[in-house]
Amino acid sequence: MRGNPYSWQHDQPLRCVARDVSVRRIAEFVHRGIAVKIVGGRGMGKSVLLQQLEQHLQETQGTRVVRLPGPPEEATVAGAVGDLAARLRIQDLAAPRMDDLLDRVLQGSVARLVALFDETDQYVTLGGGAGGATFARNWFNKLEAIRKQYAPRFSVVFAGGLGLFYLERELGSAIVSRAESFLLEPFGPAEISDLATPFQEDGRPLDENCLEALRVLSGGSPALVTFGLERLWDESAPATQALERIFGVFREQHDSFIRSVHASISQRGRLDAPWRVLEEVRRSAGAVPLQRLREACAAPDESITIDPKQALDLLRAACFVRVDGSTLADPVRAWPVASILNFPETPAAADAPPERLVRDVCAVLANLRRFGRDFHQKDGLLHEEVFSSVLSVGLRLLGWETEREPMQAAGFPDIKVLSSPRTDPPEHTLIEVKLWRGKEYNAGLQQQLDEYRLDDTRHGITVTLGDRGTEGWPEAYEHACLAGRDAARLATPPNLVGRWQVRERASKGSERLTDHLLVQLPKRR
Repeated sequence: MRGNPYSWQHDQPLRCVARDVSVRRIAEFVHRGIAVKIVGGRGMGKSVLLQQLEQHLQETQGTRVVRLPGPPEEATVAGAVGDLAARLRIQDLAAPRMDDLLDRVLQGSVARLVALFDETDQYVTLGGGAGGATFARNWFNKLEAIRKQYAPRFSVVFAGGLGLFYLERELGSAIVSRAESFLLEPFGPAEISDLATPFQEDGRPLDENCLEALRVLSGGSPALVTFGLERLWDESAPATQALERIFGVFREQHDSFIRSVHASISQRGRLDAPWRVLEEVRRSAGAVPLQRLREACAAPDESITIDPKQALDLLRAACFVRVDGSTLADPVRAWPVASILNFPETPAAADAPPERLVRDVCAVLANLRRFGRDFHQKDGLLHEEVFSSVLSVGLRLLGWETEREPMQAAGFPDIKVLSSPRTDPPEHTLIEVKLWRGKEYNAGLQQQLDEYRLDDTRHGITVTLGDRGTEGWPEAYEHACLAGRDAARLATPPNLVGRWQVRERASKGSERLTDHLLVQLPKRR
């Protein structure tokens, strides 16, 4: 095994995906002297894209490129000009004036200067309070004046998240408001497969289920995809079950990263509208009434105002939401992205452990329904193993101790959960996950789970997933899988299509319960 080619915490990763199409699109605007703003949340690859854009523009004859990784130490226009001059290696500038600086640069063989500003959000917060906002307003207004004066010989590109909206909406920055907007999108299957090429080169190719599990656990966030591959590289058997362990503890071990993702789209007490918009998208996935989004943005006590389009753009750029069509449509076709960032964060209220576990399973399954569009492949739903992995990670993120495919009495159930650790001996719950493929395939599900049971298995849960395109399958399931058993239909949990509970007597006389949960995923569009 060769050295690990991944490094998820670096702005200059050892291995990255070439975004050639995006680079060419942005470069076209730059060559015309048009400002561009790249909107992306934390970990979405803004810095890497700027580096790729820098390399591309440097190949253009007569173009000089300077990349600024962050704001200057001195929060003044003079300090910003001095920082820019230093990065251009101009040391004898008489006065820190932008026009003098450009006159020095744009001579000889240099016909165009392109300035790439990374971490634009930090310009607003530099110096703290109103001082940072004043500096940001003055500096970006100066850049706009100079851009007009020297266009198309001077172009600027900004990369940021919430700070870009603050500059445009609250500070009235003309250069940001007029800039062409470029929204960073999550990695799709092709980009993730490309990023995983080193595994194949090392003789350990990742199978399709592993790649799909990586996609739906990371949401396509470049940072999370790289994190998964980096940790997977050191596994002796890089497979789906290893990903479950890796992502199952992410929230606990890397909560600072999650906080930084949140900070790139909201500020507690000043702007919480994106979170309220996200809740509306989760509640009405696929068809979100525009009026509800407007109401979610209309909070009179928040100091930063934002409209539904801006809120959705922020959520899209942070890998929380996917939108098909216009953000101004009514209803808006928006869905939450399948990702650990969108998984439930709060365990169910204190019930007896088996019922609390069932409620947490239902909470994760409710998200599977909302994420439904991300769980399709060309010929139908993804493999059962991927759904089992997502459910296992979701439970781990809620504090449950899970084990995948443990050895039991008659085989290997999908998931084993330590549901009552304080009993003697500790009690476990077995979970079996199936797709609905028809009566013959699913009829023996209860019997299969019973054969897995050991003495410490007091509870069982079966999860069956179907497609909305299959008519009447919940009723067919009840007839095929529960006929002749002591089965009671219980209240259907939110976002599920059925819950039954089967009661049985074990050989030693104790009662055994099995909950049957049915989830119906939306059709692929």
